[in-house]
Amino acid sequence: MDSLTQIVLGAAVGEVVLGRKVGNKAILWGAIAGTIPDLDVLARSLFDPLRANELHRGITHSIVFSAAMAPVLGWWVKRHAASLFGVFLFLVALTFVQGASSPLSGVIILAFFAVPIVWALRSMPRTDNATTREWSWLFWWSLVTHPLLDCHTTWGTQLFWPLPLRIAYNNIFVVDPLYTLPFLACVLWAMRYVRTDPRRRRINGLGIAISSTYMALTIVFKLIATNNIENSLARQEISYTELSTRPTPFNSILWSANVDAGDHYLLGYYSLMDHRPEVTFVQVDKDTALLGRWALNDKVLRLERLSQGNYVVRQRKDTLVFSDLRFGQMGDPSPDKPFVFSYLLTPVGEDLRVDLIPPGEGTNEDMGELLHGLWDRMLGQ
Repeated sequence: MDSLTQIVLGAAVGEVVLGRKVGNKAILWGAIAGTIPDLDVLARSLFDPLRANELHRGITHSIVFSAAMAPVLGWWVKRHAASLFGVFLFLVALTFVQGASSPLSGVIILAFFAVPIVWALRSMPRTDNATTREWSWLFWWSLVTHPLLDCHTTWGTQLFWPLPLRIAYNNIFVVDPLYTLPFLACVLWAMRYVRTDPRRRRINGLGIAISSTYMALTIVFKLIATNNIENSLARQEISYTELSTRPTPFNSILWSANVDAGDHYLLGYYSLMDHRPEVTFVQVDKDTALLGRWALNDKVLRLERLSQGNYVVRQRKDTLVFSDLRFGQMGDPSPDKPFVFSYLLTPVGEDLRVDLIPPGEGTNEDMGELLHGLWDRMLGQ
């Protein structure tokens, strides 16, 4: 999920493991640990877009990584917490630098982070009452809960890396305020009390209970939505081989459906507030024949695996566009609209160059209008 959510989860877990012993320090390091797996985005600076996306939520989101890093970080934070904090801030700065529009703006970003790095190295206390073993447990739980949460999203994680299996339950959007905001409020509320105050533990536990209950509800909502979509397909006598459902942005009420119907997909929305029984579907042709001689190209095969077979192909002048259907389109389903996650395939001699197309490119729709339309559709038809 988004970085803020992972920070909050890591902070809450840190409080559970070590808050009574080291207070807000446990929340700080739990929050940091909850962010570490997402530093795999630095791969964008080292690899091409395809390889970077293959690596995203890979090794750093695995049980192996959590088990290997927890004792290292536990030993490091016990021996010299300031240097660990400095290294972490430096890596975070690099993630911003790789998205900088110019070298100058990158230098400015690094300079902005330099002050807290220097402060950390000079002023952070080097001693505490926790043992190396206890710090290692904090890092283990704060690290491993990160990929466990990400398993619920559309992209999923390679939790059991090096096995290629990517787990994705598709029951919550990557940003969901109803999951994050109550959780965040409880963590901030708990921080107001001293580490020995029992209210601190109860409030933090309340945040975990609220977020976990909501997560369970999204699974129930997904089952309801999927069942109603399946029933609508049956009543409309539509033949298909596979149905996948996932929530639309920022909510768990409106669900999108991708129906694999052979040489085309049927795309539609279903809201838990719909009073009309039938789901309206839009046909989107796969057009995989456009790949031609590139169909067995290594990069195309890798894109197929990355998209888990949910893709369509479009012609754009002398290039091809490979669109990952799992992340939907901007606005209502349409055969002509671009998909959020698409790659440009450009022939270069006997090979292809793969470039990620920026989300939203090719659409003239205003983001405010898109969100307003999403809200209206969520309220039901």
